[in-house]
Amino acid sequence: MADVQTIRVPPGFEAEFPGASRSAAEVAANLVRTADAFLAEVGRRRREIANLSASAFEALAVLEGAGEPLSSHVISDRLLVSSASMTSLLDTLERRGLVERLRHPTDRRKVLIRLTDAARDIVDAMLPTVHAAATDAMADLSEPEREQLLASLTLIRARLAVVSGLPPAAPRPRHKPRGT
Repeated sequence: MADVQTIRVPPGFEAEFPGASRSAAEVAANLVRTADAFLAEVGRRRREIANLSASAFEALAVLEGAGEPLSSHVISDRLLVSSASMTSLLDTLERRGLVERLRHPTDRRKVLIRLTDAARDIVDAMLPTVHAAATDAMADLSEPEREQLLASLTLIRARLAVVSGLPPAAPRPRHKPRGT
């Protein structure tokens, strides 16, 4: 097993940041670092199959999952990106022969995006690779531990959904230790 240490904050953390939780800061830091490491591993495996950005692969996966051509607007909504970013991404995918733009059958003003066979081959190779990365990353956790982690992450996401709709509370001022 790799020598990976738990990220800890200094002992005086709560004195320096009144109202903050040392353990919450540690969990957040470790969660972010873990997510970054997981995404890096998925990216490493993805690049072995096709030199595509994460956004490009996600766009192909959205199209493949839909099972039919989609408008760029629908794709950008599902990926949570701007229409300008989506246009640029689709231009790149079209140049690489991975998508085609088609006229909408009933509305001349609309264009639909369709996967090419080459793109389907990439998605068919990529999805099992992504799932294998997840399986490998979780290999040292038992099923009950995975369920507990899933429950904890769901609680965090639910709490974030609540606080995202509230105005941020005014934090208490930082108390910098003397001499820093």
